[in-house]
Amino acid sequence: MRDDDMTGDDLAVTLWGPPNTTGSAADGRRLAASFDLMRAVLDGTSLTGLLTLVAERARAMADVPLAFVALPAEDANTLRIAVAVGEGAGRLRGLTVRRGRSMLGRAFSSRRALSARIAADQTLTELPPGPILILPLDTGEATRGVLAVLGRPGAGPFSPAAARHLLLFADTAARLVQLAEDRRAAARPDEPAQTGIVPPPATVHANVTPPGGDHGG
Repeated sequence: MRDDDMTGDDLAVTLWGPPNTTGSAADGRRLAASFDLMRAVLDGTSLTGLLTLVAERARAMADVPLAFVALPAEDANTLRIAVAVGEGAGRLRGLTVRRGRSMLGRAFSSRRALSARIAADQTLTELPPGPILILPLDTGEATRGVLAVLGRPGAGPFSPAAARHLLLFADTAARLVQLAEDRRAAARPDEPAQTGIVPPPATVHANVTPPGGDHGG
């Protein structure tokens, strides 16, 4: 599958504009989700627990049936879905996709959010055919993974306002999870330091290759 076969467009930079100062309900939900994650970091929650919380809060904020987090796999050219929450989550956990052949990889490599009306990604056929928003988990130094939320089949695309709140949450989440991993590394000075968010051990691997074979990494 070539990049020009993908269904999706980069989100406008204007989504990163000045914050809404009216104190909307969406602001409150985003801040509450960020504080929940901060408390989990302070409580020493495991990496898997933190990533699950990120997906759960993003799913609630977007009011969608499914959300997941994908991280770089052992093979540097692939991303693996480390955690998934919601409808059909069990079918997604552990699946891997090529970074150069998928919408997930496009968002990861470009460090830009990607929105599509239909999650028609032939490299990950388990995705439901609804709108998708893929957000880079960027710590400011590098992108450590992607957070994706998927709407119901037939639903409209994510609004610019909803996308902006989720972008802000993803940015905060990436920095908080990285902080937690840095704290864990500092508490274990005799162990090799981690350079970034590291995915938990895989339990299921399902490399999905579209017809015609592999045409790039």
